[in-house]
Amino acid sequence: MNRYFVLVKVMLISINMFSIKSGKTFVSKMKAIVIPAIILFAFLPMVLGIGTITHLMYKVMSEMGQEGLVLGMGFSITSMTVFFFCIFYVMSVFYFSKDIENLLPLPLKPSEILAAKFTVTLLYEYLTELVFLAPVLISFGVTGNFGIVYYLYSVIVFLVLPLLPLVYASILSMLFMRFTNLAKNRDRFRIVGGVIAMLLAVGINAAVTRFSGSSMSSEQLQQLLDQGNNSYVELITGIFFTNRFAVMALLNSGTLKGLVNLVLFVLICLLFVALFLSFGESMYFKGVVGMSEAYAKRKRFTEEELARSSGQRSAIKAYAMKELKLLFRTPVYFMNCVLMNFIFPVFLILPFITQSDEMPEFQGLSALASSERGSAMTLAIAFGISVFVTATNGIAASSISREGTNIFVCKYLPISYKTQIMAKVLSSMALGAVGTFSMLVTALLFFRIKIHLVLIIAVVSFLGIAFSSLAGVLIDLGFPKLVWDNEQKAIKQNFNVVLNMLLSVLMAGIPIFTSIALKFTLPATFLVIAALFSILDLLLYNILSSAGVRMFERIEG
Repeated sequence: MNRYFVLVKVMLISINMFSIKSGKTFVSKMKAIVIPAIILFAFLPMVLGIGTITHLMYKVMSEMGQEGLVLGMGFSITSMTVFFFCIFYVMSVFYFSKDIENLLPLPLKPSEILAAKFTVTLLYEYLTELVFLAPVLISFGVTGNFGIVYYLYSVIVFLVLPLLPLVYASILSMLFMRFTNLAKNRDRFRIVGGVIAMLLAVGINAAVTRFSGSSMSSEQLQQLLDQGNNSYVELITGIFFTNRFAVMALLNSGTLKGLVNLVLFVLICLLFVALFLSFGESMYFKGVVGMSEAYAKRKRFTEEELARSSGQRSAIKAYAMKELKLLFRTPVYFMNCVLMNFIFPVFLILPFITQSDEMPEFQGLSALASSERGSAMTLAIAFGISVFVTATNGIAASSISREGTNIFVCKYLPISYKTQIMAKVLSSMALGAVGTFSMLVTALLFFRIKIHLVLIIAVVSFLGIAFSSLAGVLIDLGFPKLVWDNEQKAIKQNFNVVLNMLLSVLMAGIPIFTSIALKFTLPATFLVIAALFSILDLLLYNILSSAGVRMFERIEG
């Protein structure tokens, strides 16, 4: 047990989690104050929105005796969010972290290493819960006028709830990574395994949700609602079956029934953790041994193939292709940068897979998007999503940081600094465009949005993608994170990614708010977005071409 605590401490120190170093300079001290303030300010509207929705839903559902449904929905959404993001975190922390090479020779059991890495990943998920679950628990307790015992139980539920989703994600990842040693090209196999694990995770949850929703007729569901007494809670737990015990524990926090359900909730979750560690004892080392080995493909080129592969091409195109190849062939970059562009189309398709019998509601959304006001709102919202997707993938905001201590190599390349900078912008724009195109195709096929609206969205989305890419590279030029010992830190622990995300969401929110508040028509919304972001893109391009080049020159490897 002592070795477990030491391992956790060392891992937290190595990733500088929960710490913002404040140096002796005024800038360093201000950074330690401003950065947490920016993060708090950015997520505050979302937290307040979730709390408000919880309050309104409680008022409605309590009249039917189904207020537990509010907690159940909050727990299910939080569990699914944790489960989904854990696929990426587990891959990064368990397998792609460089500390594996140092831990394997030590006299440590696989379960001890797994337990420490599991704890580190769990701490990340508590940050996710602060945004999604904390406002639900607080708003529910205040609205329902619950006592102090409710809040004590809420703290326990908050700490224990992510365990089951994290166990599911860890086991899925471990099963696929176990077989990486069977493939010659392990990096490629890890990437494929990560994609399959993510799709399987989404597929399992979709299947369970569909089965639980279709296992009862509409008359039976209505009878449950009419009965009251929170009879509907059990139907929304899905694969996270322990959530029902958490709901009943909080609803009955003042009675023995609540205590019994809380104990069952905690014990079952801890049992799953124990089973996971036992499972990992025999599986983890087999999947992690040889992670640092690489496969080199040897191929004899013909004279024609050699001439074709060594043909001359434009410098900016060649450098942009180099950036894209690096993103695709590095497992950490692929999972956190490339794959993120395809998550949102999956989320758009899921309702049609899990709730196909509710197509009239989706047809209503299609009709709304086709109306005059609805099309304007659809354009503004779709534009905001495209900007958000590009900022979320972190490609632009980590473009300089990913060079790491090898940044000096860029100084010796026979390519101008401006060309290198713009190539990094183009690589970000290319993948951002792919993500937006995927969503537009999904919307066209499932929501039946008119083709002319899709084309208009594509035009303005290109301007938004360019803005997020240009701004991200500029931010990373100003504050590059060049000192890291594994690729994960260049992405997941790079505040430039968060800063670019906040800036992009803020700027994209301006036309969305303006269009909705002033009730703009479709042409007016298009003109506002196109004019504003054309000016911003030209301004950022000029800044990168001049000040950006000077910033690149001052960077020392």
